[in-house]
Amino acid sequence: MEVIVADPCGFCYGVKRAVQIAESAADSLPAATLGPLIHNPQFTEALKQKGILCKESLEEFVPGETVIFRSHGVGPEVYEAAATKNLHILDATCPNVKMNQKKASQAVSDGYTVIIIGEKGHPEVKSILAFCKKNGIILECKDDIGEVPSAHKYCVLSQTTLEGAKFDEMLQALQQARPGEYRVEKSICLATSQRQQAAAELAHKVDAFIVIGGRNSANTKHLTELVSAICPRCYQVETARELSPEMFHGCRKVGITAGASTPDRIIKEAVMAMENMENKKMEGDFAAMLDASMEDFGVHPGKLVKGKISQVDKEGVFVDFGYTRDGLIAWKDWAVDANGDELMNTLNVGDEVEAVVIPSGSEDFVGLSKIRAEKEAAWKNIAPLAEGEKRPAKVKVLRVIKKRNRDRDREAEGQNVRPVVGLAVAVEGVEGFMPASHVELRHIDDFAPYVGQELDAEIIEVDPEKKRIVVSRRDLLKAEKAKKHEEWLANREAAREAARAARLAKEEAAYGKIAEGEVYEGKVVKVAEFGLFVEVVDGLVGLVHNSELSYDRGAKAGEVAKEGDMVKVFVKKIDKENRRVSLSIKATMEDPWIAAAAGFKEGDVVDGVVDRFLPFGALVRLNDKVEGMIHVSEIAEERIEKPEDVLKIGQEVKPMIIKVDRAHRKIGLSLTRAKKNAEKAQMDAYMSHNSDEALTNNAMAEQLEGLKK
Repeated sequence: MEVIVADPCGFCYGVKRAVQIAESAADSLPAATLGPLIHNPQFTEALKQKGILCKESLEEFVPGETVIFRSHGVGPEVYEAAATKNLHILDATCPNVKMNQKKASQAVSDGYTVIIIGEKGHPEVKSILAFCKKNGIILECKDDIGEVPSAHKYCVLSQTTLEGAKFDEMLQALQQARPGEYRVEKSICLATSQRQQAAAELAHKVDAFIVIGGRNSANTKHLTELVSAICPRCYQVETARELSPEMFHGCRKVGITAGASTPDRIIKEAVMAMENMENKKMEGDFAAMLDASMEDFGVHPGKLVKGKISQVDKEGVFVDFGYTRDGLIAWKDWAVDANGDELMNTLNVGDEVEAVVIPSGSEDFVGLSKIRAEKEAAWKNIAPLAEGEKRPAKVKVLRVIKKRNRDRDREAEGQNVRPVVGLAVAVEGVEGFMPASHVELRHIDDFAPYVGQELDAEIIEVDPEKKRIVVSRRDLLKAEKAKKHEEWLANREAAREAARAARLAKEEAAYGKIAEGEVYEGKVVKVAEFGLFVEVVDGLVGLVHNSELSYDRGAKAGEVAKEGDMVKVFVKKIDKENRRVSLSIKATMEDPWIAAAAGFKEGDVVDGVVDRFLPFGALVRLNDKVEGMIHVSEIAEERIEKPEDVLKIGQEVKPMIIKVDRAHRKIGLSLTRAKKNAEKAQMDAYMSHNSDEALTNNAMAEQLEGLKK
């Protein structure tokens, strides 16, 4: 039986790119895919063995973790949600799908209604629809055309793995049912077209046909539909184990193709199995035959094997573990910081060893890792954590984990700036992950100094199935910070209490050094809006209120003195119970009013100017600092209601001083008495001048006598 493989088949460029991104992430990042990376369950399981898990929603990710977007793409809201959750993104979206997403978004901006011809449930189609901003629709069959809304302009896109003939058929039916302006983007992937064409050509030449690929793979399903129409004896399988001799009974030629998500390893397994059916004639025990034909292919990354040392040299330790090729454990995979020259003398041929299969790139030996095997064994001793539980742990920082270059989000001076996502740490015998945000409570620019350090931390997540253990220092640091803060508060309160006690003792002693009514020289310790605080004696501060600053009522504290000045103060009152001392600067000064009024005495007639009126009299300015008051009853001999009936502001007058009250800084004046005194003086002068004349007129004499009185 001749087995013919269609060319091309298997991985397309987009899938190869996605696989490279995911596998490279397995070497350095704690990462997981959002949904299956490609539609192939065997590859998804292989990624899991490498530490790349498959999570179905963003809720399963923790901040700081890496999410790998699968080749089918995701909608813009998923990018936003991942950024909001502080996830690092590795975008493995197929470039052709990415182009379709951009075309859909641009078409909506240009005013088109977007129509996507493809499978409604396919993740690629859903991701393209998400870029249509609710202005798009999916057509899976002709019956869906009736749901297309009437519009003037349509943009038609295709699922990248759709058969070209089906797209043309759907487009023709659509244009007949919904006439208008069309922008047609027949965006079927070139690799898909080439694989479909190669499979169709081969289907005409063979008796049976095998299509290999995941059952949920759209392009595999389309290949099967295409080939079945040409070669009815067509079978779709996921792996070689689904093959049976009955499928090929009587066949001389069998064709094979594979979907774009099918790894080369699975294709080779199928070819080898089919050739062994013919060559070995093992139809009675196909499973045993398949196992025998797949010795090499059964060695997959992540598989735990046991064997014996067959050779030790500078390259590492060679192990015979029952396969056609020996395994090689390089010294770097034997132990951390292993020294081959030193270890060579400690190992013997025949010693048993456990190791895990790892990618090696060698055709002669299978790559093995003893470190990985020890980690696998260590995981068996890791105690699980109940939900919400955490436990203390001592961790050692192994290395700094940075975001991959291909997922960089900024550049500086032509060099890639790779943000740190966290630290790889040794914890309880395995490698764990400490997110960057859990290393310190503050932002860290350089994590390099942490490498090699032993740190106190807490295990906050343990997932043995995913081989994931996450540690954090945040709660420990918060507790330590809170404890230090409490200690600081306690120390501060104790210091305050001690200072208060010392101050009170000092004040108590100071009260015995001052007395009311005495004058002291003190230091201004504070200037306030309402006065000056003056330290009278050491440890005792009193207040000079604004009213006691100066005889100038408009004086302000800041104008009288400044902090540090020495001033003389008079102790007005000591209130020891309320711990208050009232001081006065004004009391230490000579009253300018007393000096200005020193020349005034009762009975004097003085010059003055009417300054202002009060309801009961008039105020008269006698000089710059002294004024007196003329009561309304002393303004005129006749009764008047108010002073302005007789006087005017600014009027010059000559009142008599009838009272001087220096204690209260008041002077009483009278115009009527001054007038009477003036008239009396004139009469006295007249009588003295005419005393020798005889006064014969009695009436005049009586009048004159009345004036004298």
